Amino acid sequence: MLKTLLAISLTVIACGKSKEGAPAGDQPAAATKPAEAKLAAKQLGSLPLQADIPDDANVEDTTKGAGYPSATIYASPTFFVNGGGDMSDLKPTIDDSKTALAKTVNDFKAWTRADKTADGWILEGNGQSMVDNKPLLAVWVRRTIGGAPYDCGTNADTKEQIAKVLAECQSLRAK
Repeated sequence: MLKTLLAISLTVIACGKSKEGAPAGDQPAAATKPAEAKLAAKQLGSLPLQADIPDDANVEDTTKGAGYPSATIYASPTFFVNGGGDMSDLKPTIDDSKTALAKTVNDFKAWTRADKTADGWILEGNGQSMVDNKPLLAVWVRRTIGGAPYDCGTNADTKEQIAKVLAECQSLRAK
C-alpha cells in the first residue's frame, strides 16, 4: 500500500512539473504587453474633420445633444472634440480658454504648458482625481481648421495617455 501511495505521489508531482523541471505554478508569467491599436484616419461624426485615432475606437457624434459641433472618441483614454457655435464654450483667446478649461479639471492646480501653435495652442495642466485622490492630468489643443476653431482634449491618469491624446488631437484635419 505504501509503494502505491508513493508511486501516485511521484506521478502527481511529475505531472505538475514543466518541461524545465520547475513546478508549473512557479513559472514566471510571460511578459505580455497589450498590442497597441493601429491608428486609422476616421471621420469624426458630422464634424468636417477626421483624425488619426485607434482603429478600434468608437466615435459618437454628440452635436445634436450639445447644440454645437461635437464628438466623443471612445479610445483609451476617451477624448472630446468641440467646435464653435452659439451654445459652445469655446473661448477666443488662450487666456480665456485657460480660465474656462481649468474648471473642467477637478481640484485644478496649474497649467504646466501653454504653447501657442501656428493654428491655435496646446494647454497641459494638473489637478486631483475625485475618485481616488491621485494626480489628474489634462491636455487641450486648439486647432483652427477651415477657418473654424476646434478644441480637442481630455483629462487622464498618466503622461503616456496625455501624449497619446495630444498626438491624436494634433492629427485633426479637414475631411
